[in-house]
Amino acid sequence: MAKIKDLKLALAIFLALIVLTTVFADSDIIDLVHKDYDFFIRVSNGGNWYDELKKVPFFSFVLNRKGLGFEESFLRILEDMRYRTGVLPSIIQDAISTDVLFASKGIQIDLSNVVSFDINYYFDFIKTIAANSFFAFQTKSPSQFVKGIAYLLSVNYKTLPNNQYLLGDSLYCGYSGKYFVIAGSKTALELALKTYATPDMQLSRTSKVFERLKAGTFFISGYSKPETLRFNLPGASIDSSESEYVLFYSTVSAGNLSITFEQKNKKQLTTKRISENIGNIPMAWNYYLSVPSSDTESIVEILKQWLQGSNADLRRVLEFVSALSKSSSNVYVVGRLETGDFLFIFDNSTTKALETTVAKLGAKYDAQKQEWEITFQNSKLYTFYIANRVFFGSIDRAKYEQYEKTRGRLKELPMYFDFSKLTTYEFKLLLDIGDIIKSTTGFNVSSKLLFWKYTTGYFSYYKIIIS
Repeated sequence: MAKIKDLKLALAIFLALIVLTTVFADSDIIDLVHKDYDFFIRVSNGGNWYDELKKVPFFSFVLNRKGLGFEESFLRILEDMRYRTGVLPSIIQDAISTDVLFASKGIQIDLSNVVSFDINYYFDFIKTIAANSFFAFQTKSPSQFVKGIAYLLSVNYKTLPNNQYLLGDSLYCGYSGKYFVIAGSKTALELALKTYATPDMQLSRTSKVFERLKAGTFFISGYSKPETLRFNLPGASIDSSESEYVLFYSTVSAGNLSITFEQKNKKQLTTKRISENIGNIPMAWNYYLSVPSSDTESIVEILKQWLQGSNADLRRVLEFVSALSKSSSNVYVVGRLETGDFLFIFDNSTTKALETTVAKLGAKYDAQKQEWEITFQNSKLYTFYIANRVFFGSIDRAKYEQYEKTRGRLKELPMYFDFSKLTTYEFKLLLDIGDIIKSTTGFNVSSKLLFWKYTTGYFSYYKIIIS
């Protein structure tokens, strides 16, 4: 009789092992994400990408001692952690060097707001995540990991039943297999752990589109439902309101971080090829945008971002810019983000088009300066005509002509070669990050950002390259 019991027990254990092997054999960190969730972002094998990331000028500035020194600051924090808690720095380093995941439901993620030059910002971000959000890390030492995380977040922790912990007042932690989860509520934690053990609940099982992300060949990758993900720069933003989903993925090589946002749309469209000549504009700003003149709606929205206000003056200015765009072949926008100075340039326009539309603005013409002056909300705007182009913005003709005489041309920038090759786009933006950093911090950094969008068939692609 005892032998039969032993046989049944052995069989039960064998079957349990088969089930566990089936569930976890091809396990992936994104298997923690429930199919009702709206968003996740994953960093894969960060340790393997780190050396390449430090070759990107922008991240070299952020990480290295000659810049902001994030790496040294973080290592110093980890040494303090070792001294005060006994937790080895390698416990944290190993966890953030493998797979890291953030997932959420019911909140909007603006990627342009998650970049900070303060290392404490990221600790605060973890500490204040929403109730339906969680982080996941890979660790072999969960008890030591939670102790270390508690120190980094400056909170207490206590052990709960079922291999769970409470961090501070609202963060619930637990682990399953090799993954350690930090959630904004007990409900979110238990849902993530249950999802990991239940394939039918997993978002990654709902579509084959996740197979590329699960392959783990990208540095940063992720998924977003419509209107959950945003990335906004003046005139260049991700709009997923009419989409089915957005996938994003990135790699690092040759001193560049490249990110692609792949948006599945509900309708088919094809972006037209553009012929433009933005390269001969003076290199006097840190923001250079090109938009097809036919997209007057976008051009008007871009101007709204540079001119804050909602009165009759603004409406007249918007109508003026809309009319000018219809009479030109291309529209370029240049400016300085830190000061708000801007200039709209309407290519292949005419003096007749300008004179017809400017009359409605109530602008005053200065014959000596050959420009119109517009009073707008206690400030001055200018419009003028030079060599087949109409100019409108906060920069007057004399200043622009001074730039023409003393500055090099945009086409002389090394990165302009890549910028000029983009001939099929709905917008394309070149941002001189190094110039912005120098004007705000005094550091010299040779860093640029390219951001553009095009559509083919059911897919729109937003591409970003950071050097």
